[in-house]
Amino acid sequence: MYDAEQFYRQSAQEPMNPLIAQILGSIKGEATGVDFYTRLAAAAPTPEMRNAILANRRDEEEHFRLFSGLYARLTGQQPVYQITPVQFSSFREGLKIAYRDELEDYEKYRNYYLMTQDPMLRDVFLRAFTDEIKHAIRVGFMETSLSE
Repeated sequence: MYDAEQFYRQSAQEPMNPLIAQILGSIKGEATGVDFYTRLAAAAPTPEMRNAILANRRDEEEHFRLFSGLYARLTGQQPVYQITPVQFSSFREGLKIAYRDELEDYEKYRNYYLMTQDPMLRDVFLRAFTDEIKHAIRVGFMETSLSE
């Protein structure tokens, strides 16, 4: 019988297995997103926009938890990472950055989803890519409403 966890754990011992590297990059990206959305929410001009940004942050926190759990399960170790805070000078600029990043993450997670047949991995990538497109729609709507 095929044991995906055992396979990934064994191959994780190799110098930076590509899948493990992708998951670790996702952990770093999601942690960066949590930090970014925390600061962007503080800059929101309305309570409604702040709440929408905080909803995105909650999803990013969940993705971080899922990817961290996946990494630990596949490697037997806790992830080690460092974030570089995303800089923005205004709420509008932050929305533009968020929109671009959410679309890029959507494509990245969708591609990861399509590249694996392992149900455990697919479930995590499916959750992430569907949430990322939802975030892009939210952010795009907010940016459009600022122009009115």
